[in-house]
Amino acid sequence: MSPPAVPMAATILAAGLGRRLGHRPKAALQIGGISLLEHLIGALRGAGLQHISVVIGPYAETLQPIAHHCGAHTLQHDQPDTSLIESQRRALQAHLARCEGHDLLIVLADLPWLNNTHIQPLIEAWQRRPDTIHAQMPIVDGVRGHPLILTWQAVQHVLATPTHLGIRDWLAQHPELVQTIATDQQAHVADLDTPSDVAALQAHCHPTPVSWPAPWDH
Repeated sequence: MSPPAVPMAATILAAGLGRRLGHRPKAALQIGGISLLEHLIGALRGAGLQHISVVIGPYAETLQPIAHHCGAHTLQHDQPDTSLIESQRRALQAHLARCEGHDLLIVLADLPWLNNTHIQPLIEAWQRRPDTIHAQMPIVDGVRGHPLILTWQAVQHVLATPTHLGIRDWLAQHPELVQTIATDQQAHVADLDTPSDVAALQAHCHPTPVSWPAPWDH
């Protein structure tokens, strides 16, 4: 797939603690021996994105080698426990520093079904958008999904808000700048938060194994 006509970089948010999954790194979960992080990086590359970063928190020893093996840049959080807003702001700050003039596609790491066939139509819709649009997200049955795309200018504007506010707050304040893409593709919203989510994934993928790598396989 050729790169997007508008320069674009991508950042994967993978800094969560995975508390409800027994304090495991969601992005390390493997389907058929391939981690979610590796799969998602491959999906982004398949959609034409070459500049890919990964925000990593407490599980750097597990996730950093995966990201580097896939040719992605890692952004390490200094704090062991970070909120989603803190991860977002870390991603936005690094984007401004590393990819001047590029739009930003930002996506959660725990979307096991998301692939390039889901991402590419969103990029194509983004390229056709009116000039007045500075953010875009998929909507599935009224639920906001991922990935989210922001213009370079929108990234700057979000960072100019108070530090306790995140992307969702900025979007809510500027609905006229947001384009939504209605879709029935559950891959945009089907994430992994609980053991029951993992169990459902295992059942769906059977007989392909879904498992945690060492030392998380207990």
